[in-house]
Amino acid sequence: MKKLFKDQLEIARNIENKSERLTFLTSILRSLLQSSVVVTFEITKALTPSDDVALSEHTDRFCKPTDGIPLQILDALTAVIRGYFSKDFLMGWFESTSQVSIPLSRQLVEWVEFRNKRPAHGVLDKKITNEWASTTESILVDCLSVFSKILPTINNSNTLNSLDKFENILIETPIISNGSPIVIISVRVKKGIWKINGQLLSKNNAKEFTIELPENNIFNSTGLKSIGRYELTEIVSKNKTYSFFHNIPVRQTDTFEGRKKELGRLKEWVDDEDSRYCLVFGDGGYGKTTLVLEMLNQFLESQLDFNEPLPTVISYHTAKSTRWTEEGLVHLTGISPIMDECVRDLMRFFDPILKKDWYTVSGRQLINKAVGVLQENKLSRDDILLVIDNTETLATTIEEVRDLGEFLKILGKFVGRVIITSRRREFIEATPIVIEGLSENEGMNLMKRLAKDFRAIPILQAGEPRLRRVSMQLMHKPILLEALVKYIARSDLGIDVAIENLFKKTSEDLLEFLYEDAWARMNQLQKEVFFVLVNISSPIDQNSVGRMCLEVGIQNTEFQSSLEETHFAILTDYGRTFTIELVDLARRFFLQQFGKIDPSDKERIQSLAVKIDQYSAEREKVEKEYKTDRIAEAFRSEYARSAKVYADKGDVENAVEMYELAIEDDPVNSSLHDRFSWLLLNKANKFEYAKRMSEKAFELDPSNCDAIVGLALACYRLKDINEGDKYIDEAERKGRSQSFCLLRKAIARYHKARDIEVIDSQIACLEDASRILDLAVRRNLGNHGYDAKNSKDIQRYQDLTRKKLTIARAKRTKNSSLSRSKKG
Repeated sequence: MKKLFKDQLEIARNIENKSERLTFLTSILRSLLQSSVVVTFEITKALTPSDDVALSEHTDRFCKPTDGIPLQILDALTAVIRGYFSKDFLMGWFESTSQVSIPLSRQLVEWVEFRNKRPAHGVLDKKITNEWASTTESILVDCLSVFSKILPTINNSNTLNSLDKFENILIETPIISNGSPIVIISVRVKKGIWKINGQLLSKNNAKEFTIELPENNIFNSTGLKSIGRYELTEIVSKNKTYSFFHNIPVRQTDTFEGRKKELGRLKEWVDDEDSRYCLVFGDGGYGKTTLVLEMLNQFLESQLDFNEPLPTVISYHTAKSTRWTEEGLVHLTGISPIMDECVRDLMRFFDPILKKDWYTVSGRQLINKAVGVLQENKLSRDDILLVIDNTETLATTIEEVRDLGEFLKILGKFVGRVIITSRRREFIEATPIVIEGLSENEGMNLMKRLAKDFRAIPILQAGEPRLRRVSMQLMHKPILLEALVKYIARSDLGIDVAIENLFKKTSEDLLEFLYEDAWARMNQLQKEVFFVLVNISSPIDQNSVGRMCLEVGIQNTEFQSSLEETHFAILTDYGRTFTIELVDLARRFFLQQFGKIDPSDKERIQSLAVKIDQYSAEREKVEKEYKTDRIAEAFRSEYARSAKVYADKGDVENAVEMYELAIEDDPVNSSLHDRFSWLLLNKANKFEYAKRMSEKAFELDPSNCDAIVGLALACYRLKDINEGDKYIDEAERKGRSQSFCLLRKAIARYHKARDIEVIDSQIACLEDASRILDLAVRRNLGNHGYDAKNSKDIQRYQDLTRKKLTIARAKRTKNSSLSRSKKG
């Protein structure tokens, strides 16, 4: 790859216009930095302990790369890799060398400051342009020098070779396309499927592209995270920065059209702090959920300005009549049990795994209990925004509808402000936003955009008057317009025939027709996944779907494409995670198809379904045992939330300062001390300070297993193996698995060996690590969840330890031979 970048640099040097040269040099530098970060991610993932290095924090930030982010990531991970693997990793980054007179990180900080001050927010005059064209070229030359050892070579088939200097790591993330380096625009995930959007690094043809990533890519963290877990997000509103927690799903469509008036009314309601309730209602298929998620996602992207106060927690809840428990799927009946789940969803922000007492109370008692938790965490009803989707599914009789209205009234009065979506006008005094058909123009534009995405040629060829008439025929209803465009694209029929086939039917007949049509185009493996889906009792989410696809032998993307054929299901997409709820009519359709297959195939499918349910039950159990995500407890103060935002940005200095203020403000918070310790240990490299914070966290809460593990790791980083072992043994007594604790002991010895100069002592330390790893293999009892994660880490360190032992023993043999020859 180094040659590819040198070739691009030569092209830039031959550009006479200095402004154009600076622009292209900037593109080369951006591509080189991004490529180096991706390779560093791969090295970090392969050669450092996954529990110590929160790689996902860095990969998350890189998904929307700005020019400053690669510097912050390389600052953090270079120190980590030097600490764990190679002391001379990226020499020249922090220090001067014979080839790099000024540390590269310092040069790049000045480059980013220039980019922010001049091209982004200021004026580039001729003098500055000339100066920075020369400076940027010089920085590029130094970058090629510093990054030369980590840039992979390219083989004859235009794919990347492994890094022989780093244990032959294979770089699986694409950083070339069509033989050219690339500039990454974004890394996106929808429905669990990851894609890179980028451009070729080319002066003449910077073509845009999208590449799908394998499931086990560096951006896809493998930890056990709950569906809809709450994330801390920072936004800008009215030129001020705010942070809040949320579990908002991603927008439902990339082809959102119109609805400006409705979006404006929703925004007005958010700003009207005196109004407690907003009801978004209308017939099915007009886009109520789509509208609310569009507004919320625009808010997350800082596209909307709201008045203060802004919510501290936004809790999104899709109304469902089932709940997954250790005993399987429980069907909820009556208004109270179903609405109770909305309150529990909010409470999972404070404690991801709720205790039994949260399920023994209901209705007003549950709300009172929730209000107590809010007060404990210094939150009021104005700090909470609840979004409850599809409430029409919760009540069918008049009495149930009245009970639902009463529950919503109490919820908004005591817990938080409420946005409701429903097909009916609920029994509650709320700001109403009626969702009806699109305008003719909006309907026409939506069909055009969808036709372009799905290659529906007859729609693309039709004139505007024709498309307006079609939109009117379909009542300007988005769901029908989408169904028409997809059907035309997949059937190659004309508009008139498609409308005749589709829309002169009842709603149920239409869905049956669409299901039959989609089913006929599915291959056998896609059909088998749907057969398994209707036979499992566990939740349909990214975990069960991933497992189903694995068992059936089909790619996740292939299943997702069949799911998108028509409206088989309601999908709530959080990006990395998602939930699927089959439409009742679709479930009946799949069961009818299932009834037609051979008895032997039925038995095989049902056996697969049992395996999926067992897998889901085990994951649920493991998640409860190992859950460590205590964000609400640790970050309940404004100082603490600011500390987390700074840490996520890579601004360690300000993060430390905010953590110190947070601890002054909340001195008895064990989880806060533990999170601060983690930052000091893994980002600030202040091991003694980290140890003091972990000791305090342990003192405040002796049952805080995270704090005990943190204290053990601090001791290990301070080379105190005996003290580290003492605390890791204590963590095992408090519930951490034996395989996890053995792995930590082995990793500590593996890294200690690197600092031992006496070869016999180094070999003894590595042999001790190898022995402990062998024991960890025998004690690692399961193949799912954290046991599977431990298994991968154990295997990785077994391989690394064997290689180190082989090298050390060869060195000892060589030294012995030299010693004997000298004596001879």
